[in-house]
Amino acid sequence: MIDSLLRNFDNEDLKIFNEEFSEFLPDSIFDSHVHLWKKNFIANDISEDRQKQNPFLDPEVIDGFTLEDFYNFSVKFFPGKKYMGLFFGLPLKEIDLDAVNSYISGVCKETNSHGLFIPEPSLKKIPDNFFKDKFVGFKPYPDLADFETPEDFSKLDIGVSIFDFISKEVLEFSNEYGLILLIHIPRKGRLNDKRNIEELSTIGKKYKNIKVILAHAGRSYCYEDIRNSIHYIKDIKNLYVDTAMINNFSVNKTLVNILGPEKILFGTDSKISLFKGKNVEINNKHFFVTKEPKLWSLSSTDMNLDFTFCIYEIIRAIKLASDELNLNREQIDHIFYSNLAQMIEDISVKVK
Repeated sequence: MIDSLLRNFDNEDLKIFNEEFSEFLPDSIFDSHVHLWKKNFIANDISEDRQKQNPFLDPEVIDGFTLEDFYNFSVKFFPGKKYMGLFFGLPLKEIDLDAVNSYISGVCKETNSHGLFIPEPSLKKIPDNFFKDKFVGFKPYPDLADFETPEDFSKLDIGVSIFDFISKEVLEFSNEYGLILLIHIPRKGRLNDKRNIEELSTIGKKYKNIKVILAHAGRSYCYEDIRNSIHYIKDIKNLYVDTAMINNFSVNKTLVNILGPEKILFGTDSKISLFKGKNVEINNKHFFVTKEPKLWSLSSTDMNLDFTFCIYEIIRAIKLASDELNLNREQIDHIFYSNLAQMIEDISVKVK
């Protein structure tokens, strides 16, 4: 299902890995943000407007990303490294959540891995076999919040509260066992939205045992997204960030400098990160630029530029920040492996 993307991997990409990343990266890498699903889990038709709003709804992306695809890409992109993932499905309205959660459980049992459960916003009862199914937390998503009509997604930028898509039961259960809660924050202002900051602070104070991870570092793709807001979230003791699709050196430098490498998790947002291109900042806004034209990117058929993959741009941005801040081997290992590994070990001990 990713054959076309893998065929884009050429000698120049391998050269980038060998010259820039091979010695920098630890021998074991733990990707904290990996979506897995099959095409037949998509239950509803997808409009062109929706494809523009979410890259994962692009026809080439929605085709699926399976465990086999994950193995095939990791071997090719990270030769000589042990590459692991924290797995979860696509948290979208168009997908069959029961099917994708069941698939993730099967994958984790097969590989002795761990996954995150995608809950309905109104989830009241936690599945009986939650831990036996190898789940270590939840991946709620604002896209699943109730709308008046299926196409009324404007509320994501205006009125959706974090508590509209994370139930009290999920929060209490996560707090009881110290689980992971990977949050993709809503609202156009992202971390510059006062309501988001207040709600994250409330979760941090009321549910102190939850390991709160902000997906995409709170959607901080641009420096302006994090410049001021970092000072409001830095004191939330149980808050972490992942680096999924962050290609911005200044953002990573700020995260490492203020939060510390112990609070940062390497994440990629695969399958999106396997396109050639980059997530760029223009006038304090982020835009995808891809080698091949997409509804969700700025690219055109007239662009004859030499791109590498977004996943390599994620690592580049981390490496630049690490070099600038003189991180040592242990601190780099924290970001790429041990922070997430320790989280999961702590959870495993508690639920035995």
